[in-house]
Amino acid sequence: MMATAGPGTIMRSEIAASIEVVHRLVSDRARLEAIGVRLSDRRPTVIVVAGRGTSDHAAIYARYLLEHAVGVPVALAAASLVTQYGIETTSPDSALIAFSQSGAGPDMIALVESARRRGAFTIALTNDAASPLALAADVTAHLAAGEERAVAATKTYIAELVCIALIAAAAARALGRDAAWANELPQLPERMRGALAAADAWIRSNGDGSIFRGLLAADRALVVGRGFEFPNALELALKLRETTGAFGAGYSAADLLHGPIASAGDGVPALLLSTEAATMESMEVARQRLTAAGSPTITLRAAGGASDGTSIRLPDGPAGPLSAPVTAIAGLALVEAIATGRGRNPDAPAGLTKVTKTL
Repeated sequence: MMATAGPGTIMRSEIAASIEVVHRLVSDRARLEAIGVRLSDRRPTVIVVAGRGTSDHAAIYARYLLEHAVGVPVALAAASLVTQYGIETTSPDSALIAFSQSGAGPDMIALVESARRRGAFTIALTNDAASPLALAADVTAHLAAGEERAVAATKTYIAELVCIALIAAAAARALGRDAAWANELPQLPERMRGALAAADAWIRSNGDGSIFRGLLAADRALVVGRGFEFPNALELALKLRETTGAFGAGYSAADLLHGPIASAGDGVPALLLSTEAATMESMEVARQRLTAAGSPTITLRAAGGASDGTSIRLPDGPAGPLSAPVTAIAGLALVEAIATGRGRNPDAPAGLTKVTKTL
């Protein structure tokens, strides 16, 4: 079956729409940078981040980025300690950032209310500026992504990544720390446009190839990244589970070798996210181990020559934190093509709803 690339599903149109969303966020960066300055003014000794599902993966990106940018420990909140056990641990010298696209998750709201009661600085990152989460927090970072109709979140995920990048860059500069990685933010929409075009071209050219046909036939798949690409590995694996019917598992390249590599083999394709010089050696070791185990691999990469049958070459640009939105748009386009190629409707996966409320 020849794969096609381009508009068709709502999910695909919203993936493409994320480019304009990012353009708006970068153009309106002052409001998000002001939140970063307020965060720096509080001089938190620890930052806590929290989310569920896709927003959890954006929070993990924030964990990496804020620790890099602000220079303090960043931890993932255990929401169940508050909602199920009544244990509150946030301190006045900490900050809490809660990620929720809908802003309606009771557990995220409870976390923010608990942290604020205990004197912490609280930030809500949400696509609904009038949501209960936004009202509960000291300040709201509005994603301004517009309505997202497909159940599988795409443009809101990318918006979360870019919002936290703008906040982190402003906080770093206010603290006198290096934020040179953020200088290329204005070029981010065009890099994303190029990445989407590269993914589409690869799908058109390789839709009848063994790698893509293997992705269509597989009931399991691995997604591997490291550093700033690890959250994308988790998110793309989730999207595979949500939209294709295959079981996707996301791993750090380091963690993969500590046991999960045993699940590799013929019929278990692997998608590798290798865009950073800092982690490229680790990713190449993972690729070699996966290949030796028999797993067909496709790599999203930012070095070397043109795309080929086993890799998609992404546009040139800065490595580090800003590689994440670029890789995300290409990876999401690939997942959508796998879903439709398998005869699935990625806009409304069975058993899922757009807003999931957990306590």
